[in-house]
Amino acid sequence: MMPRNHTDKLRESAIAWFIRIRDAEADDVIRSKFEQWLMSSQAHQQAYADISKMWETFGSTSDLEKLAGVAEQNIYLQKAERSQHVKKYIVGLMAAVAIGLGGLLGFQSWRAQPTMQMMAQTEVGQIKSQRLNDGTLLTMNMGTVIEVTYYRDQRLVNLKQGEAIFDVARDERRPFIIDSGKAKITVLGTRFAVNRMKKLVRVSVDHGTVKVEQHDSKNIESPDSLILHDGEVAEVNAYRSEPTHVQRQASDAFAFEKGMVIFEEADMDEIAETLSRYRKLPLIVEQPVSAKVHISSMLKADAIETFINQMPEMAPVSIVQTSKATIIKGTSSRK
Repeated sequence: MMPRNHTDKLRESAIAWFIRIRDAEADDVIRSKFEQWLMSSQAHQQAYADISKMWETFGSTSDLEKLAGVAEQNIYLQKAERSQHVKKYIVGLMAAVAIGLGGLLGFQSWRAQPTMQMMAQTEVGQIKSQRLNDGTLLTMNMGTVIEVTYYRDQRLVNLKQGEAIFDVARDERRPFIIDSGKAKITVLGTRFAVNRMKKLVRVSVDHGTVKVEQHDSKNIESPDSLILHDGEVAEVNAYRSEPTHVQRQASDAFAFEKGMVIFEEADMDEIAETLSRYRKLPLIVEQPVSAKVHISSMLKADAIETFINQMPEMAPVSIVQTSKATIIKGTSSRK
């Protein structure tokens, strides 16, 4: 058990911090100092929690007087003014508790407030790079929609559609987490690419370490996870219960930065969805197209229309142009 005088000092410090941050703005430097004090010791956290809980249960004048007696030593006021100012602080603190500052570790609601939020998207013909405020470099391919929210304890990205490269600034205190629908990707600092498609999510690591998990639309995490390292690729899809290593060149995922598109044993659905990001009219696969039909190819982004027109020479399909879409139809045999 801690000596009595040490316990009192911790309690006094907790009260002093409670007073100091009650009027501080969300971005006030004092809050950062408070967080450092709070997280530096479990004893600090417990002392602050005790003060927060005390305010929830105050119901008598004697309780207020007890706290005021301890708080007097921490507000640095002249003796003649001490009583009046202590009462002023007590009233202020009670108001703060009334609006929700109190509770377990009173600062949880503050910690839950985003420090940065942004939405970014790219259109057909547009590849966009953006440096985030922590130094992370985000590069989005065409037809990508991303929502970014930073908190004090984590950095969250919702990849709503498309594909992006993340060169993540390392921050031990704030993991970088990506929600890509079927997959959850967690890193501290690394460079990797995520490609979200309708049927699967592909994660390709250039360097660093990435954890890949499957989760459903309710954000329920799977107990299974996969750790990827330099040059490794994993996929998560609706047909497997866990992420799976795949034998692919991780570097292919970064080709769009150089205006290239690379397919490695890609089925018609992947080809159609990928090329639709580069053109105003979407490519649509009209069944039946055999699931056994795959194409491997490397092409420049400005040669996509030529590639589409030549697809019947590479696979048993035909191409039909309409006013609203380009249709890929299966044929019985190659021409």
